[in-house]
Amino acid sequence: MQAVQDSPVPDFVKNLQRVNTYEEVREIMTSRDFVMAGAAERTIFFEDTLIMSEGDRHNELKQLFAPLMSRQAIAYYELHLIEPVIRKVIEEIKGQPTADGFIRLDAVELVQIALTRISAYVTGVDDIDTPERTERFRQLVMQLSVATTGSFSKEPVERVLDKGRRAMTDLVDEFLRASLQRRIDLASRHHSGEIAADQLPRDVMMSLCLKNDLSRPDDGEKIPYVWRQSALFLTASIKTTSHALPHVFFHLDEWIKEHPEDRAKLTDVEFLHKVAAESFRLHQTSPARFRAAVRDVVLSTGRKVAKGEMVALHAPPANVQTEVFGDDARFFNPYRKTPQGIQPWGMTFGLGIHSCLGLNLVTGIRNTSDEKHGTHGTAVRIAKALYDLGAELDADNPWKRADRTLHDYFESMPMILRNA
Repeated sequence: MQAVQDSPVPDFVKNLQRVNTYEEVREIMTSRDFVMAGAAERTIFFEDTLIMSEGDRHNELKQLFAPLMSRQAIAYYELHLIEPVIRKVIEEIKGQPTADGFIRLDAVELVQIALTRISAYVTGVDDIDTPERTERFRQLVMQLSVATTGSFSKEPVERVLDKGRRAMTDLVDEFLRASLQRRIDLASRHHSGEIAADQLPRDVMMSLCLKNDLSRPDDGEKIPYVWRQSALFLTASIKTTSHALPHVFFHLDEWIKEHPEDRAKLTDVEFLHKVAAESFRLHQTSPARFRAAVRDVVLSTGRKVAKGEMVALHAPPANVQTEVFGDDARFFNPYRKTPQGIQPWGMTFGLGIHSCLGLNLVTGIRNTSDEKHGTHGTAVRIAKALYDLGAELDADNPWKRADRTLHDYFESMPMILRNA
């Protein structure tokens, strides 16, 4: 079994204080003495959104969007959105059996398509329901997603940002503007008493319309505010799971070869929850996160951070720290026991006030099988759907890692469905 290696970081990070121990990273992430920071793309695409706001403004936005990630909402998404989407996408892309009688597909493509449709629904983008519109939308969202972390690309950053801006423009013109206008009209009809609240869509753009929080005075000088909020939810809904799920398939392939007695557990949701959490711990969406100190700070370890100084938080090495996760911390082990107070995925979904709002959508409520509320999370739902069809890696068509980025993810992962 292969040990996980630390992700490389861009050159500019080497000029910052680099924090890579679990306790220091946790202390900074949960401290009110630090605020979100990062490279230029954070402001370009996410200024004044949930992820970049602080204090009262952050609390206001969190309360606005919290109903979208409530227990009730997530149960509804899973039963009425996620399950049907997964089934439909598998049918659309699996094609005809090859000469050996088996179905072959690319798991990366399947995961991205399914998550693209799910993210469109949660954000409030209508009519992403045909293969053609889904593919166009997916390509634009993925290009935008690359741009929102452009400093981690191996391409020139300005070129990546320009592609992201163009993708954002095309998304607005082709998909977002019409969907937003429908919600503006619905909000007007709701305020006049024509439509009840329970008849309105439950999504990000609808929430912003009801709050009348759609613009900023300087929108003409930058990507307008409402599209920045949309960009955050579109990319955040896709990135973590689409990066991590292929790692699940990769690690399980290795694990089953060494532990054939666990093959029967591939369709066991409790086992898949453990597998997904361990894979999330080992593979994060970003090799570094950034915080800036709002005052001079001395951490409990004695580390000093000056007011205004930006530090780089290396959560990936912290997530494999042997003192926290055991001597085999760099190796995949779905039966790992984590210390009390530490999530099985470590810091992958963040900590403190900026922890991921959509955590339960990805992992399911309580990261466990939950038949009462029907919540397993998108990761387990997609994995189980594939393993129910006898999925395994295609030995004749090896996987390929992404090579134009410092992010840790697969560009393609061919699979065989033996029971489709």
